[in-house]
Amino acid sequence: MKEIKLPNRLDLDNALKFCNELWEMEYNEEYIFNFESLQFTEPFTMIYVSNEIKRFSNERKKLGVNFRAYGFEHNTYQAHMGFFKAFGLNHGNEPGEANGSETYIPITILNIEDLKQEAIEKSLYIGDLIEEKAEELARILTRNDENLIDTLTFSIREIIRNVVEHSNSDVIEYCAQYWPAKHLVEVAILDTGDGIMKGLSNNPYLKVEKERDALHQALLPGISGKMYKGVKQKKNNPWQNSGYGLYMTNRICKEGGTFTILSNDAGLILNQYEKLDIKSSYKGTALRLQINTDKIESCSSMLERFRDEGSEISKELNTHSVIEPSMASSMLSKDFRL
Repeated sequence: MKEIKLPNRLDLDNALKFCNELWEMEYNEEYIFNFESLQFTEPFTMIYVSNEIKRFSNERKKLGVNFRAYGFEHNTYQAHMGFFKAFGLNHGNEPGEANGSETYIPITILNIEDLKQEAIEKSLYIGDLIEEKAEELARILTRNDENLIDTLTFSIREIIRNVVEHSNSDVIEYCAQYWPAKHLVEVAILDTGDGIMKGLSNNPYLKVEKERDALHQALLPGISGKMYKGVKQKKNNPWQNSGYGLYMTNRICKEGGTFTILSNDAGLILNQYEKLDIKSSYKGTALRLQINTDKIESCSSMLERFRDEGSEISKELNTHSVIEPSMASSMLSKDFRL
């Protein structure tokens, strides 16, 4: 029997540590999750840890392992958000059961095939439907702040598009919280697909040998596994991937906030001051977008500024026959300055 204690504060550092240690545990006939100390969680840590507990449980159950849990009755917020039922514990709401409000969106699981079928039934490009879903989520979360709604719509749309177009995941999972007094929005989006490296593998102009390389390159403007020199642009499809989604979203978050991305065994945290490579044990891609609402200027002018800067960087990148991992890492460290 092995008891697994959840930390008091399930912030990003503790969540990463907890999940990495979870996968390093030796085999036991029974695992008991102890939630007695758990008090503090964030949107990303809830959705990330619940997903990892579910994956860990499913993997070990194949070996005949038993699982139990106790000490969770006081966690009313987490229960309301769908945290426990997301990993199979019969306590609280199902993911997506709570209605959400002007300050939060509960853990929600969206089936990608259902999304594609809905687009067909409505005779829409999948990108147009994703735009609708993204704006709907942004308005639930922020209500009346149009600049913030536009910024969140753009960020959520680009991440969901990446999942649908590149991940081969069956689902998209998301959760969000808005703290007006802190001037902070956090959006967590994850999938259980192939990861970033697999998504970029078709691009012959990228040298990608490991997941960490792929993360660094995916955040550069114009980098895509589907659009690169020699691929014909489809004039009748305005949603054809341009390789700017992660770059633009990352730039938005770095305006006083933080951008975190995990892809399989690699992770990266970026803010306006530093770039931090981190260890991950995840399977798929997970993103945490923290946006400082005080720093949100007119969305259109901010995106235009980032797009213009990205265009110049992309032109410079196109002068290189192959984009090396060291080049991508160096550019991220210098805030994209060539």
